[in-house]
Amino acid sequence: MANGVYNRGKFLLAGAGLDLDTADLRLMLVNATYTFDNNHNFIDNAGAGDPIDHEISVGGYARVALTTKTITEDDTNDFAYLDADDVVFTALTAGQTIGGAILFDQAGGADTARVVIAFYDLVDTATNGGNVTVQWATPANGGVLKLA
Repeated sequence: MANGVYNRGKFLLAGAGLDLDTADLRLMLVNATYTFDNNHNFIDNAGAGDPIDHEISVGGYARVALTTKTITEDDTNDFAYLDADDVVFTALTAGQTIGGAILFDQAGGADTARVVIAFYDLVDTATNGGNVTVQWATPANGGVLKLA
């Protein structure tokens, strides 16, 4: 599987309906059985195969907010990007295999209204009681989200 941006995320970014500077952007982990579908709009679309159906549930897991967000225009390479600190999920109890991460907007109050923005395909990683770090691409390669 590959990284991807959800259609709803594209729509909100194109129409200025999502301010990446001020949005409460968070990351959730999904197991290796999740299949990216760019037509998913929310964490919970009330259908089978939604991100919520594949979110990991081991002890110690909680969704994590992005910190130190910056948006930069790169005129040399002709794109703009969102960057942030790497995200660390700490002390995840053994028992599940992480296959990806999903960037979403925490606004909305319920998972049926929380917009999914992007999916990141991760190397399948078994939880084992340790930390799992999602390391973003370098800014020259687009950081968290590259807008080209």
